[in-house]
Amino acid sequence: MSSTPEGRSLSSNEVARTLGVSQVTLRTWEQRYGIGASGREENGRRRYTPEDVDRLRRMRALQAQGTRAREAARLVLSRSAAGTTVELRRQRIAEAAESLDVATMGALVDDALTSLGVAKSWTDVVAPVLRAIGERWAAAGDRDAMAAEWALAAAASAALDRVRAPAPAAAGRGPALFVCGPAERHELPVKMLSAALGDDGAPSMFLSGLVSADVLRVVAGRYSPSAVVIWSMTSPSADVRTLRALHAEGIPVRPAGPGWRGLPTVGEPLPPSFADALAALSG
Repeated sequence: MSSTPEGRSLSSNEVARTLGVSQVTLRTWEQRYGIGASGREENGRRRYTPEDVDRLRRMRALQAQGTRAREAARLVLSRSAAGTTVELRRQRIAEAAESLDVATMGALVDDALTSLGVAKSWTDVVAPVLRAIGERWAAAGDRDAMAAEWALAAAASAALDRVRAPAPAAAGRGPALFVCGPAERHELPVKMLSAALGDDGAPSMFLSGLVSADVLRVVAGRYSPSAVVIWSMTSPSADVRTLRALHAEGIPVRPAGPGWRGLPTVGEPLPPSFADALAALSG
């Protein structure tokens, strides 16, 4: 994963801003623990590759979880997440969500995605925390819980944006396209599904929720997708009419999400569980 534009190397100042640490901290990590820039300019200034930034991001995430700096560096350099259980990950993320610490949540989700992969990060870490916060909100109308849910969803979405794009589609197989129904505000589950599919090596494209049917037609015509997953978390965003129109035009629509439940859909619906939906799209 990386947030470096188009994979280019970054300066110390750019990396410090990206990670939310000082340049002094970056130099300290390099001098004491051997985690730093792998390149130098002719004038000696450090240049950080995407891989360098990944290591530094994980270093920061492990420290946010309470790991001492030297141990965090050892884990990063050995590419091991030993001793960091999913329970601890959930606890740390929940604590950061309650305090609306978006930067720490982002670092923690980054580390989960790097260590566990997208699917496990969602099913074992992020989704359970969101579910617990949502249940508290539903039960008590707690506005603090509403804000915590928003903050975690925003941090997790941004972390997914830092995941490197999957390899181009294999010959003869178009990508799966993922789009939200109109007015759908809960895009994170299907964005995770798209990223998990790419993490498994299958071509996928997440088109977000602000895509009109006409734009979707153009994109589908260009990429010849294997499936067009249309996500609706709630029934008001489930547009049966558009779903039927796209299906009639030969676009391989697949409705997904609880918003379609009980509606007269067309196309092959995705299974409700994340793992089963991922398996259905990977086949």
